Amino acid sequence: MVESVKKTIKDTSLRKLLFYLGPGFLISVAYMDPGNWATNISGGARFGPALLWVIVLASLLAIVIQLIAAKLGIATGKGVAALCRERLSKPSVIVLWIAAELAMIATDMAEIIGAAIGFSLIFHLPLWAGAVLAGVSSFALLGIKSVYQRGFRVVEFIIMSLVAVVALAFVFEMVLAEPTADIIVTGMIPSLPGPGALYVAIGILGATVMPHSVYLHSILVQDRRKLSINSEGDNEESHRRHFHLESFDTTTALFAAMFVNAAMLIVAAAALQGTGISTLNEAYITLDRVFGEYSSLAFGIALIAAGLSSSLVATMAGQTVMDGFLNLKINVWWRRSVTLMPSLAIVIAGFEATNVLVSSQVALSFELPFVLIPLLIFTRDEQVMGSFVNHRFTTGVLGVIVSVISVLNVWLLYSTIMG
Repeated sequence: MVESVKKTIKDTSLRKLLFYLGPGFLISVAYMDPGNWATNISGGARFGPALLWVIVLASLLAIVIQLIAAKLGIATGKGVAALCRERLSKPSVIVLWIAAELAMIATDMAEIIGAAIGFSLIFHLPLWAGAVLAGVSSFALLGIKSVYQRGFRVVEFIIMSLVAVVALAFVFEMVLAEPTADIIVTGMIPSLPGPGALYVAIGILGATVMPHSVYLHSILVQDRRKLSINSEGDNEESHRRHFHLESFDTTTALFAAMFVNAAMLIVAAAALQGTGISTLNEAYITLDRVFGEYSSLAFGIALIAAGLSSSLVATMAGQTVMDGFLNLKINVWWRRSVTLMPSLAIVIAGFEATNVLVSSQVALSFELPFVLIPLLIFTRDEQVMGSFVNHRFTTGVLGVIVSVISVLNVWLLYSTIMG
């Protein structure tokens, strides 16, 4: 497949190649959202670079999963949720929908609270005021999406701009941190150092391979699928070319997200290890002391950009889930209002924000099998996928991924109950 992708890219004009960049970057937002920040900062501060291998492994798993999700959308013209509604029993669909909605709540909670922390740090506001500002800003982004009726590219450009802000901020942080090769090599050796490392590692896994991004990716490819059909016809060759270009888009975007996540953990290991600091608020203050005010400013601005961009993407994913499972469309403003309430309630109740973020990511890890098992079932079925059906090796890899995630979740439950 790699050679086929390379050939397609070589035979495609730069203008067309750039046109196909977009869905992968929208998906990549889910891999560098505030939930990732919390788990990566916590992991780096508590265990140094030791959990860097978890980020790399989770990112590689994410690339495999997202490529398969994109392939399903291109091959069938439908999303994972819609196929569940059509092909699974009604009780199964209800269970999967409820699990997906709970994941959406956990996701949205992470995005809003993360942006709230960023606003409160930059503008020296109480967290509740930062949460209100984050909520208002998320509505403003929805407004931009609604006002500019120029198709999917407007949303993609907005998101890609915010992703660029996050990436540039951590390039800057890495320059200041000056990590050594020894730190990176040490972090790539698999280990779980000390009590609590498993909990944080599973949090990193849940923050990286996010359930809502799987549902969304199979839908995001539909706009270009339609354009491809209009220009080249509804045939295997055009869909295969589309999949190759989407593979390039997805792989590029998720490798960039892997760099950002790795940079977060490495910066935390360089500046925070041994300090007893593990919250985003404390990290902001400490970065100011260790690397200077520009470092903390970049940290805060990037946190706001990550929170707002991922909030918009999470709202889009929420629409996809409800429409797919229930064939029900609701007003996006209403959905945004409802999903905002749990985040504001958590902030007002006074829970420690970073701990809430880490817990939300662990919860997302428990949701992963609920989306990955249907993805596995559909993509190995030739009646659903046609010539795009998984090879046995691909099915085996996805099966191992599902099994590993499930075993880790059971292990965490056992450790928590027995501990």
